[in-house]
Amino acid sequence: MNKSNGLIARELADSEQRVRVGALLRLVRDPQSGLQPGVLAALIECLGSSDKIVQRSAASALAAIAATNPEVTNALCEAIESREARTRWAAVYTLGLMRGALELKVLPALIEALGNADGDVRWAASELVVRLGREYPREVRRDLLALAANGNPNGCKMALYCLRDLKFADDEVRSQAYLASAAPADHVRMAAMSLLANLADGNAQSADILLRCLEEDRHEGVRRAAASALGRLNHRSERVLSALRRALELDGDPSLNRAAQRALARLEVS
Repeated sequence: MNKSNGLIARELADSEQRVRVGALLRLVRDPQSGLQPGVLAALIECLGSSDKIVQRSAASALAAIAATNPEVTNALCEAIESREARTRWAAVYTLGLMRGALELKVLPALIEALGNADGDVRWAASELVVRLGREYPREVRRDLLALAANGNPNGCKMALYCLRDLKFADDEVRSQAYLASAAPADHVRMAAMSLLANLADGNAQSADILLRCLEEDRHEGVRRAAASALGRLNHRSERVLSALRRALELDGDPSLNRAAQRALARLEVS
């Protein structure tokens, strides 16, 4: 190892963020430096950092190096099996940056990341799940339904949004949305509203669920989401129209009034 590359490997292990990030940025600019012994292993270590800037910079460096070093993919696949959740997630994220590297074997780590306490991780993981779901719809749908049912509110919410974005619209998906519409967590119920709205199938049972949430839910955000969802569901019964008209006239929640007005306009015009 020459002096320059030995320096990069040492800097990647430095305790100061400034030093580590500087070395990572040099690797992004000059991926050939990452071909030297010691650098790849140090980069994988950086993926497990609790410092997001270091972690993301390491992902960018590894993605750049992967273009000329096939060992990167193998190292990342090994990192997916790490005992550390941060490392597992960062390895999958890095594979997502590399053309054609996102394969079905990363699905368990992605499903795990959907339930992460960190919102940035959850939303980044959801984008990768949707990408993977377009290639492997059966497997991804199966694991998303399992996650939605497992009781983790963050995971359930994100699973519902992924099911929505992948446009899964079968009876099992609809049933999971019905269950989630009565979940204790407000954000889970709002995700259920969004999923039902995007089914846009005019289903009467879906309309009943949304009407219940519009008229009875304790959280104003859920009530507004239910009103908006009713406008997109395409169920034009008199009961739905009457409930939206009542919501339009309610005092104390201008946002709900506007949501009901938009929903009525959509249903009455279409």
